[in-house]
Parts: sequence; C-alpha cells; structure tokens
Amino acid sequence: MPGTRTRERGELETQIMRVLWNSETPMSAKDIQAQFDAAASDGDRVPAYTTLVTVLGRLEKKGTVQREAASPRKVRYTATRSQEEQASSTMLEALDRVTDREVALMQFAGNLDQDDLDLLRRALDGARA
Repeated sequence: MPGTRTRERGELETQIMRVLWNSETPMSAKDIQAQFDAAASDGDRVPAYTTLVTVLGRLEKKGTVQREAASPRKVRYTATRSQEEQASSTMLEALDRVTDREVALMQFAGNLDQDDLDLLRRALDGARA
C-alpha cells in the first residue's frame, strides 16, 4: 500500500551506507538499487530509484556521502568516511548531546560485554602511552 512505511526511520540510510562501505568503487543509485535487488528475499521491497536518489541527497547534505558527477546522468556516490570512523563520530555526537557525560559513559560501559571491555581497556592504555 502506498505511503506505508516498510522500514524503521533511518534504516534505509544505514542500508545504503552499508552498500557504499562494502564497495571499492563509487556507485550510482542504479548500482545501489541492484545491490538491494540482489539481497532481496521474498517479501522484501527494493527501494525505488527516486527514493534512493532522495536519500543519497540527504546523506550528501549530512556530509556522509560525496557526490561525483561526470555529467548530470553519470552521478556516483562514495562514503566520506569508513564505517568505523562513522561509528566513532556518532558516539561522540551522542556524548555531546547529553548533560552528564560521566553517567552516559558509565551506562555505555555497563552494557559492553567482556571482549568489548578488553578492547576498550587496550585502546585507553594505548591512548595514555
């Protein structure tokens, strides 16, 4: 049914970014759409080309993707940073939005499993060195 949301808010942006992160070369909206089509299973809806172009435009405004246009019909997109750099940036932005960073960091650390805690300890030890 038209107008019915089939994904959670922001989910399509995340899926597009995963496609771009997994690509070694810039991709057009049609290339991205083909990746959705290849990964689709029964009942999955492949986003319309116009939807992908709209979302890619939003991602470009956010600075998450870079648009490369050889001509008006040959537009390709690349991620501006790696998935890991994006995750780091997202975590820092979340910390900037809270009033008590200590509580937020303690809550975050309390939700990590032992392997992640060990990684975090190594990262902190390396930052101190």
